[in-house]
Amino acid sequence: MTEIEPPKQTTVLDSEQKPIGEVYAASLLAATQQAGCTANVMEEFESFISDVLNKLPQLDAMLSSPRVAHSDKVVMLDKTLTGKASDLFLNFLKVVSQHGRLNCLRAIQSSLKEQYSQDQGRLEVLVTTATRLDEPAVATMHDKLNKAFDATVDLILNVDASLVGGTVIRIGDTVYDGSVANRLERIRTTVRENTIREIRLSTDRFTNSPSAG
Repeated sequence: MTEIEPPKQTTVLDSEQKPIGEVYAASLLAATQQAGCTANVMEEFESFISDVLNKLPQLDAMLSSPRVAHSDKVVMLDKTLTGKASDLFLNFLKVVSQHGRLNCLRAIQSSLKEQYSQDQGRLEVLVTTATRLDEPAVATMHDKLNKAFDATVDLILNVDASLVGGTVIRIGDTVYDGSVANRLERIRTTVRENTIREIRLSTDRFTNSPSAG
């Protein structure tokens, strides 16, 4: 049997898969809302990614590969999910397979969460700080973000000591970087650019002087 390399686990930032994920997620969200089972299908999707695809990389590779026929993928999906997932979710996966987009499942699932949160007036915000915030600081930040975005913010906290102080806020694909490390890098970049500019000016003055040559 031909070895198929396991696919890279893509993120929401994947520029090619994100718009595809948004389209399929919108379709799935509409279908689940009509059937009144959005929360259940979202749980099924989450479980399929984390408990099946992430733990069975060979299955993940087979489902994602364009070299595997759609009919074979349907057999794999039936064998894996029949009796364990709703008909709506299983049929959705088969439709995605029919269009050759099973390699976009993580992008679809990520977009589904975003769209559902937006539909509920909620906003998921990832906040990364250099040190762990205490409870009063978290409460203050939560309150400010709720007011700033006029939404109910679901705050996800992360600690990254390499930030050297400051805060990085990610909302979907948008990053607001106020970290010291980022400011220092901007300063270093400016210094490098100014130095290069000065060297070029000096070189130009030398090569253009009457005594040159």
